[in-house]
Amino acid sequence: MRTGDPGTSRGFTYLALLWWVAISGVMLAALGTQWKLEATRQREAELVFRGGQIQAALAAYQANTPAGQPNLPLTLTELLDDERQGPAKRHLRRAWADPVTSRPWGLLRTQDGRIRGVYSESARSPLTAPEGVQAYREWLFDVAEIALPPADAASSAGPAAQPSPSGPLSASPGAGQGPLSTAK
Repeated sequence: MRTGDPGTSRGFTYLALLWWVAISGVMLAALGTQWKLEATRQREAELVFRGGQIQAALAAYQANTPAGQPNLPLTLTELLDDERQGPAKRHLRRAWADPVTSRPWGLLRTQDGRIRGVYSESARSPLTAPEGVQAYREWLFDVAEIALPPADAASSAGPAAQPSPSGPLSASPGAGQGPLSTAK
């Protein structure tokens, strides 16, 4: 005793399966967008952490400069083992890559080629950034260059050169000058 046409029930099952696949696809697309946004947030937080660590290491390198020595490094690896005086000092735990691009940082250099800061070379727009920063490459992590006295004057003035009153970390990331004019 059959009560229905088997073709009708198969059609209903097929239609229900199509709806389930369509709804699952929309939900997975929304979930993928959320995952991408969260990954961008995490990379940005890592950018702030790593950039801040390098900025603090550059300030520490400046503050621990012996008389007659350059107060900024030529490479970031000099921040790992500063052998300018006595036992080596570690101003930076490791030479991190740029978390946004996974490549080396863009370097802000002084007139004589020393590193005074870093920046990401990405042209993408950040989710949250300091005022005036429209792209990651405009987000600077730099220190103010401290002018050193001559070697003979520095020996009579005391130990290492001291940071400026505003502090080397006062140069906020993205402080208005772009890296393209000062980089490399």
